[in-house]
Amino acid sequence: MMAAQQPSGGIFRSPQAARLLKDKAAVERLTQSPDAKALMEMLQRKGGLQAAAEAAMKGDASQLQGLLSQLMQDPEGAKVVERLNRSAPKS
Repeated sequence: MMAAQQPSGGIFRSPQAARLLKDKAAVERLTQSPDAKALMEMLQRKGGLQAAAEAAMKGDASQLQGLLSQLMQDPEGAKVVERLNRSAPKS
């Protein structure tokens, strides 16, 4: 299932993302998970991750959003993202 298209950076500015980013322990657990590591490997294979991350740090998440969209078109990538969404703390 594909998520609705959001404006550039929308996923990163959501209330859920803001709550998650305030919980440093949850962020650390999530980033150290096997699914997060698999996601990073998939994004690196797609290429352009470094440039997309740098642009996102400057406030332009469109490149990163594009990489994630490509990843979601891959069945394995979509499964990894779905598992990460389920394991992210809900508060």
